[in-house]
Amino acid sequence: MNKLKTQVLIVGAGGSGLALSIFLGDLGIDALTFERHPATSHLPKAHYVSQRTMEVFRQHGFAEAVAAKGAKPENLQRVRWLTSVGGDGPLDRIKIVARPVFGGMEDRADYEGKGVIPPTNIPQVRLEPILLEVAEARRPGRILFQHEFLSFEENDSGIVATIRNRETSEEFQVECDYLIGADGGKTIGEMVGVKMEGQTDLGEMYTIWFKADLSGLLDEDDIPMRRIWHPSDPYAMTSLLAFGPKNFDRHSEEWTSNFGRVWRKDDLDDDGKPVRRGLTEKEIIEEGLRKLKLDVPVEVIKVNSWTREQVIANKFSFGRVHLIGDAAHRHGAGAGLGLNSGFQDAHNIAWKLALVLKGQAPASLLNSFESERRPVVSWNAEWSTLTMSNLFLLSGAMGAVPGEPPEQTVKRFELLMSDTRMGATKRAQMEEIFATQRIEYAAHDIEMGFHYDDGAVVADGSPAPWRDPMGHEYRPTSRPGSRLPHAWLHCGGERVSTHDLIPTGGFLLLTGKDGQEWCNAAAVIAAETNLTIRTVRVGDNGDASDPAGAWDQVREISDNGCILVRPDAHVGFRSMGRAADAVSALRSAVEQLLAGRA
Repeated sequence: MNKLKTQVLIVGAGGSGLALSIFLGDLGIDALTFERHPATSHLPKAHYVSQRTMEVFRQHGFAEAVAAKGAKPENLQRVRWLTSVGGDGPLDRIKIVARPVFGGMEDRADYEGKGVIPPTNIPQVRLEPILLEVAEARRPGRILFQHEFLSFEENDSGIVATIRNRETSEEFQVECDYLIGADGGKTIGEMVGVKMEGQTDLGEMYTIWFKADLSGLLDEDDIPMRRIWHPSDPYAMTSLLAFGPKNFDRHSEEWTSNFGRVWRKDDLDDDGKPVRRGLTEKEIIEEGLRKLKLDVPVEVIKVNSWTREQVIANKFSFGRVHLIGDAAHRHGAGAGLGLNSGFQDAHNIAWKLALVLKGQAPASLLNSFESERRPVVSWNAEWSTLTMSNLFLLSGAMGAVPGEPPEQTVKRFELLMSDTRMGATKRAQMEEIFATQRIEYAAHDIEMGFHYDDGAVVADGSPAPWRDPMGHEYRPTSRPGSRLPHAWLHCGGERVSTHDLIPTGGFLLLTGKDGQEWCNAAAVIAAETNLTIRTVRVGDNGDASDPAGAWDQVREISDNGCILVRPDAHVGFRSMGRAADAVSALRSAVEQLLAGRA
């Protein structure tokens, strides 16, 4: 049997697997990726790429390629609720409410001020080919489709995996140091005995991907997503997403519509178990198009269904095996936290694998992958479910009352939209209730403010900072474990972000104008450990200047303090001021950080 060798074997060429392949390649690590399917996904899947994920893509040099294929900022401003897209009835095509979405409208300045690059809207079915193109251009031939992972054995020196070429039926082995499961939980998780904890069978979700010219039915170009709710069908809410590929406004060539179906009594057996897995393809199309009330020609491209769940793996790491993305956590699409969480998994583990494989850190550093990521994705899963639950509150604001017939909802909705004093009161109340859905469409703090408390960070004893309980307002902080605050500086004659100063695969030490002792200490530690540690003194006669005072507002350290930033742009260590012995303090911090323990 033929045998190949690589440092990291990745199983699964979905979003997180492809991203990890790119990240590792950029860090000088050889990785082989195997995917059992013949190509990248043919299903629409996710579409929102968060601001934090775009920062990660920018760090690795392909954010512009993603943004070029996604929605323009002017087309990513609001989410609109309306009663239908088409139809000519008295309650059809009524605009109900519009709210800012993903950094649009009044949120735009805040997103632009606190992030390096804006988020974007691009269907996963078009994002994955971009990731594949980047990976192939940088390290050709390292991603192989039509190859199925069969089994593996782990020993003290590494892993031996068996792979089958599905086109030729040839089987061969791959020797690797580490194995990454990015396969959606379809193979490796079961092999290592992972237990998915949480709720399953929460209902069926359906997607219709279709071509249609809706420009004559819609009149707003700044809305990428619409929510359809009709008072005559008050217990259902449908989404309509502009799908491009060229236009993401009302002239979008393609669209997707998503709707759900909670298990009903006739779907369950006496033990409460599902006995019917939802609708047929024909029923999905009929139901979906009926809700939209489209009276224009429609060409259906693809229909998809899946069961909504909220599950987290009990462990992410099993010796030399690590799980990322859907292999480790699966939940609803609320707030776009599914795919983006997978990208954060890949970003978190990539630099750790690189340091361990280069002999610059002990293997225990990899223990911090699970201790850092699992609490974050557990929170994300709960948050995603919260956003879905809140939709019932919105339905109530529009007049729906559980258990009452649609006729009553229609009467309440007519009063809501009436030109009366009570109608105005109800609309004002509705606006306030709909503002709570910022937990889904404007969860800036959930996207950017996630932090690591237990792992490759050195706590400084400072109290936990305030977090917006609604997940909207993001307040940057340099507290260890948090994302490095973004600020524009002048360095080397150029305008650069603090994030631009992080060397590829290396650490960044930021100090104030009087922090030369820390810079000297970093040089000593870099020589001792063979780590790359870039030092930047910000201030008068420093390496960089802060002409607008933006960094001074968010750094939270004194002029003689320091911030040590990890390769993934999270703060690993912070000293508010001068240390009695900067070399000893920094050496201790780096040792603790690389050991993977807080």
